[in-house]
This record gives sequence, C-alpha cells and structure tokens, in this order.
Amino acid sequence: MQYYRNLFIFILIIIGLITGCNRHTVNLKNMTPEQQYQHAKSLFDKEDYYKSKLEFSIIVINNPGHVIIEGAQFYLAESHYFEKEYILAIEEYEKLIRSIPQSEFVDDARLKIGLAYSKLSPSFHLDQDYTRKAIMEYRTFLEEYATSDLKSEAEKYLEESVNKLAMKEFYAGELYRKMGYHRSALISFVAVIEEYPATEMAKDSYYWKAECHRTMGDLEDAESTYLQLIQLYPDHKMRAKSEKRLREIREVLAKYTIE
Repeated sequence: MQYYRNLFIFILIIIGLITGCNRHTVNLKNMTPEQQYQHAKSLFDKEDYYKSKLEFSIIVINNPGHVIIEGAQFYLAESHYFEKEYILAIEEYEKLIRSIPQSEFVDDARLKIGLAYSKLSPSFHLDQDYTRKAIMEYRTFLEEYATSDLKSEAEKYLEESVNKLAMKEFYAGELYRKMGYHRSALISFVAVIEEYPATEMAKDSYYWKAECHRTMGDLEDAESTYLQLIQLYPDHKMRAKSEKRLREIREVLAKYTIE
C-alpha cells in the first residue's frame, strides 16, 4: 500500500511539472518552507484542491521534521477529502495521527476519518461495512477527545450512522413480514430493539414485533410486547392500535382461561 501511495504522489508531481511548463507558475525552489506552505494553503482556501494536494505532497516529502509538516499533512488529507478521494484522505489523516499524535489537528483528523467512511457508505439497502467503520471512528473520537469543540458534531454523525444501521435492519424485518416470513421478521425487529434502542426504528419495532407474535399465535408474547410499547412510549403513533390489539388478545386469553 505504501509503495502505491508513493507512486501516486510521484505521478502527481510529474503531472504538475508537465502541465505547469506552459503556464505562469510559482517557483517553489525560491521559497522558504513557510512560504511554500502559505502558497499551498492559499490554493486550498481557493478550493483548488487538485493543485493544493500536489503542493502539500511536495512539502511533506521535502521537509521531514519541519514545524510546517503537521499542517501540510492535514491539508494534504483535506485536499483529498474535498476531491472526494476518500480512501486516500483516510490514509493521510491516519498518517498524521500516527506520526504526530500531539498535533492540534488530530481531533479534526479523527473526525474526518469517520466522515470519509460515511461518505463511502452506500444506501442503507446495501452493505454497511463503511457505516460500521464510521461508527467506530466516531466512538473513538468521543472517547479520546471528550473535551474537543467538535464533540457535538461527532455525536450528531454517530447518531446518523447508528440510525442508518437500524433502518437497514428494520426494513429487512418489514420485507420478511410482507413476504409472510414472520419468524425471520421477528428476528430483525428484536435486533433493532436490542442493538439500536435509542432510535426511532426501535420504537416502531415493538409494534411489529408484537404483530409478528400475534400472527404466529404467540398471544402471551404479543400481549407483553404491546404492553411494553404502551408503557415505554405513551405518545407513540401506534398506541391506539396497540391498545385495541391488547384488548382483543386479552379477550381471547380470558376465554381459554375460562374453558
């Protein structure tokens, strides 16, 4: 992986030199490292991310150990991120965290790794491996940088990612239920309740869990689940239906008890 990354950087530098031959360009050789950094940062600020990643790459390669390296490394990663080269961005953010753990940019870098994984994550109907990686990064951020100014952002992105996983599991349950596979649907609804209890999907899952039990004839399990929904979420949109189902089930159970 390191070989290919270095090859990619080398190719970028060569392309930059070739394309710059016929244009008015800044001669970095006549600049101090600090001036080179300011020039690259000005390109970044102008949202010319293609050029900024090229020049930050040159700075990082030519100035190991220099004070400007942590900023150059961070903005190299940022340039890849805004160019939507998320895998390359993740590699560069991770390099900053590993090599300069005391940098003022490390909390930003950790959060951006999570965001890059979130950007790579497809629709909830598809595989959610990248979403799980994003969740891991957000949780790591909240553990390691609990006092960071970015904490509220990390919490928001974490909640969005967890909701996405809950949605995938919930709609799997919905699909099974509509196909008549109530036991498989039940497994999905229980998973939402147990694994993602703070989500809106968990609230709805109580109702559909109860419906699956009722349809399969597990009336006592259905009764207890409807009751849980009513007690836990008294304002839930399915409360009235749950109360109606509860009355119906109790009437049936009372008949069996009398008989």
